[in-house]
Amino acid sequence: MRFTDILTTASAVANFLGEPEVTAGHLLQAIEIVEGKRSVEDLGRPLSPLVRRPGGGVQAEVRALVQRWYAAIGGDVMAEIDDAQVAALRAELEALVSEE
Repeated sequence: MRFTDILTTASAVANFLGEPEVTAGHLLQAIEIVEGKRSVEDLGRPLSPLVRRPGGGVQAEVRALVQRWYAAIGGDVMAEIDDAQVAALRAELEALVSEE
């Protein structure tokens, strides 16, 4: 799967849920969606587009993790990560979630 697909899906998940920041949990949910293990609809009811939302952002820890991974894959927005890399990314994200 492409790394950017995970990132854009995580942003969509946060937006769908009306969350002001993309979190490690959103990235974990995004991986499952990109893998086809769940759908956005499985996340529950979306926040209505008529409800004012705060400006978007990314948690600092998540931003640092994404920047490190982006550098590790050579800064290529089209780069695909293999199953071992997905497992490693998932483990790092789960560690961040457990710290919250």
